[in-house]
Amino acid sequence: MAKNLVIVESPAKAKTINKILGHDFVVKASMGHVRDLPERDIGVDIEHDFKPKYVTIKTREKIVKELKGEADAAEKIYLAPDPDREGEAIAWHLMAALSGKSGKDNAGKFCRVTYNEITAPAIRAAFAAPREINQHKVDSQQARRVLDRIVGYQVSPLLWRRIRGASSAGRVQSVALRLVCEREREILNFKPEEYWLLGAKVRKFENPRDPFEIRLAKINGEKADVKTGEQAHAIKADVDGRALKVSAILRREISKRPRPSLITSSLQQAASSLYGFAPKRTMQVAQKLYEGVDFGEGAVGLITYMRTDSFAISPVAAEAAREFIAKSYGVEFLPDRPPVYKSKGNAQEAHEAIRPTDVFKTPESLSSVLSEEEIKLYRLIWQRFLASQMVPA
Repeated sequence: MAKNLVIVESPAKAKTINKILGHDFVVKASMGHVRDLPERDIGVDIEHDFKPKYVTIKTREKIVKELKGEADAAEKIYLAPDPDREGEAIAWHLMAALSGKSGKDNAGKFCRVTYNEITAPAIRAAFAAPREINQHKVDSQQARRVLDRIVGYQVSPLLWRRIRGASSAGRVQSVALRLVCEREREILNFKPEEYWLLGAKVRKFENPRDPFEIRLAKINGEKADVKTGEQAHAIKADVDGRALKVSAILRREISKRPRPSLITSSLQQAASSLYGFAPKRTMQVAQKLYEGVDFGEGAVGLITYMRTDSFAISPVAAEAAREFIAKSYGVEFLPDRPPVYKSKGNAQEAHEAIRPTDVFKTPESLSSVLSEEEIKLYRLIWQRFLASQMVPA
C-alpha cells in the first residue's frame, strides 16, 4: 500500500514528526535546499526579466534521487520545510525537482504544510489543513537570491583582492559597505566646534550629607549652550560663592510595562549580553530546542519557530500563561486581558514570537535533560514570555 511522503529539512525533525504521524507516513529530510543558481556562472538572465537558472546542488544529487523514488511511489507528498520564505522556496524547489522532466509525473500529489511548533497537536492540525505553495513568498526569496548573485558577482572579486580568506559579498554586505563609507566621509568632513559643560559637586545642609553631582542645564530659563571658554569662566565666577537651593521637587509614580516576548533579533542580543553567545551559536541551540528534545516521552519541540519578527502570541498560549501565573504567583499579577504588543511597521508577522510550546514545562523541570547552553536559552525564552503576560510594574 502506498504511503504518504513527508519532506522536511533536517533528520532530527524527520524523526520527531515520524513518531507523531505514525506508520502511514514516510518522513524524509532534504538537508535544506536541493537546487540553487550554478556555482561558476551568474545564472541570472539580466536581459530577460532577471530569469534565474537553477541546477541541482552537487551534494544533494543522491538525496534528490532517493526522494524521487519515494515520491513516485507515494500517494501524497507533503512538503514541510520551515514556515518562512526560505522554507517556502525549498518546498517549491523540491516540487520542481521531484515532478519529473515533463513536470507532470507527480502533479496533483504535492501540498504544503506549515507549523509553528513541533508538538503533536500542532503537527496534526497542520496536516489536517494542507495548502498550496505560496508563490508570493517563493518570488520574494528568488528576488533576494537573484539580487545576492548580481551584487556578489561585482563586489566579491574586489573583496577577494583586498582581504585574504574573505568570503563572498551579497546584498547585505554591499549595503553595510556603503554605510561604512558614508560614515567615514562624514568623519573626514567633520568640523570640530568648541563647547563647555559646567557642573558642581554639592551636598545638603541636613543629613544625609553625602555629596552628589549636579549639572548646569539652563541659564535664565534657556538651555545652557556654552560655546567659549570666556563664557564658561564668566558663568563659573557668577556661581562661585552663591548658596544653591532646590527650586522644586517632583514626585510621581511610573508604570513600567513588561517587554514583549523575544523575536530573532532580541533573542540574539539577550543571549549575547547575558551569556556571551555568538548569534550563530544562539540559533544553533534554538534550533535544537525547536526541533525537539527527548526527555522520556519522545522528542517534543520546546519552543516555537525561532526565525520571526512578530510579537504576536496565540490565544491558546496566552491563556495557558495566565493559568500558570495565577497558580504560581497569584491573580494579582494578571492583567485584565492578555497584553498585545505591536510589531514594527516592516515586520512580516508570518509567525508568533518565540515562546515555550508548553509554559508548564519550567526550566527547572528540564534541567536534567537539557545541556547547559540549552537550559540557559530556554530559561531566557520562558521567563521573557511569562513576564510579557504579567501586569506592569
